[in-house]
This record gives sequence, C-alpha cells and structure tokens, in this order.
Amino acid sequence: MNCHEPQSHRSGKLRQICKELVVPKTGVVVVGHGTANLVGAAETKSVVAQVDAILPNIPVELGYLEVIEPTIEMAVERLAARGCQKVVALPILLFAAGHAKQDVPQALQEAVARHGLSVMQADPLGLHEQIISLARYRFYEAIEGLAPIEGGSEALLVIGRGSSDPTAAHQLWSFLRSTYSPLVSVAKYRFAISFVAAAKPTVSEAVDHLMLGINGRPPVKRVVLHPHLLFHGHVENQVEKYLENMRSQFPTVEWVKVSRLGAAQEVAEALVDRGLRCLCSTN
Repeated sequence: MNCHEPQSHRSGKLRQICKELVVPKTGVVVVGHGTANLVGAAETKSVVAQVDAILPNIPVELGYLEVIEPTIEMAVERLAARGCQKVVALPILLFAAGHAKQDVPQALQEAVARHGLSVMQADPLGLHEQIISLARYRFYEAIEGLAPIEGGSEALLVIGRGSSDPTAAHQLWSFLRSTYSPLVSVAKYRFAISFVAAAKPTVSEAVDHLMLGINGRPPVKRVVLHPHLLFHGHVENQVEKYLENMRSQFPTVEWVKVSRLGAAQEVAEALVDRGLRCLCSTN
C-alpha cells in the first residue's frame, strides 16, 4: 500500500481490498510468541480476532511458538481440517531476529509437512507505517500535559526485548529514527537505545550514559522510557522494575513511561498488510 496516503484512507483501502479477497484453499496462521501472562495472551487473541474480521473470506487460526496452546502445529492442523492446502503465516513479531528467521520457519515447515500443506511466511511488522504511527501516538499520549522543559534537558530511551541477532541494535535504531524523526531534526532530546536481555547496551548502561553531562550539555531533567513492545508480559514487568530503580537512584529526574502498542487496530491491519503479498501470490 502507498505509505504517503492518509492513515485513515490506507486503513479503509486495506479493509476494502480484504473484504473482496478470496483465496481458495488457503488459510492464515497468526503466529504469536507465546506468554504465560494472561493479559498478554488476551491481547494476542484480540489482535487475531481483528485479523479474522479483516479477512472475512479466509480461515484464520492462532498458533503460538512456545509456552502456551494452541501451538503452531495445532493451528495448521485446524486449517487442514477446514480444507486448506496452503498456509500464509503472519508472525506477530516486531523485528527480523532469531524467532522470525529460524524458530518460526522451522515450526511451520514441520507442521505443514505433517499435513501435506505448503507455507509462506510474511515479513515481521518492522517499520510498517501503522506500527510507526501507533508508536509515535503512544509517545505523545505519554507526555501529554507534562510541563515544558528547556531544550537539551530531556532524554528518550527506546528499550527493546533483546536478541543475540547481530542486527538487533541496527533495527532498534532504525525504529527510533523512523518514529522520532521530528524530534531528532530539532535536537530536542538526547536519544539512546537499550535492551532488556541478550544484547547491549543494557537499560542501566544506557541510563548512565544519558545522565552524563558531557560536552557542556545541561543535566537531564526528564527521561522518557519507550519500551517497544507489542503486548504485556515478562519484558514489560522488567522495564517496570528498571523504572522503579531509576526513580530511586535519580530522584530529581522526572521519569515517564510510554505504553506498549497493545491490541490496537493498527497492529492487526499491519499484520494483514504484511501478508497481502503472500496471499495474493497464492492465487
């Protein structure tokens, strides 16, 4: 879809295309990471229900990679029982790291092989315009009503889940630049990235760096933490602990947390949009 179209127009156009889309003997597996957190699991199911509504003529099933059921194998089995011969997988993953590159494709291939189906996997959400727009909205939602602070005294820390993939830092920086390009251009904030696990810098390391008043910069008076996360779960709980510690360690600094993306319609629409190329190519 044309990323220069107004957001509401793109959304309406996507839904109209999907309303008329018929792909015989093809089903969709929305692949969730899997979490024991009840809120996170409910948010995942909500997004899948929205995907199902956007694709009224195509069978849609949810399959988790790990932790809870239904598994990817169960989802593929259900599609096979519904007469599907082809599967399009929509991973609810933010970046192309280990899960998207290895774990999900392997689980899908094993599942479809058991039932004689074929599979195509859509790209992760990445820098899809719907995700960037929603992330930016979450930021402005978090800072709405806050008192202005003189230039150079505010910092923004984008926090990722973390991955051993060597491109993890590059992908998170790309997200930061795409989301916060208006702020980057006016040098209003100091920016940094960090990860909760498996990658550097850690949250503590990034905060320590932001607090350094180097090159004549004024001391930081406000730090906005932006955990780039889809749903509630263990990682967000870890961020909350970091936030509590930072407020204790730096009591003169105002600490603000941006909300997760959540089960918003933008997430469901971005997933479907990522999958349209696969769906249309199976026709």
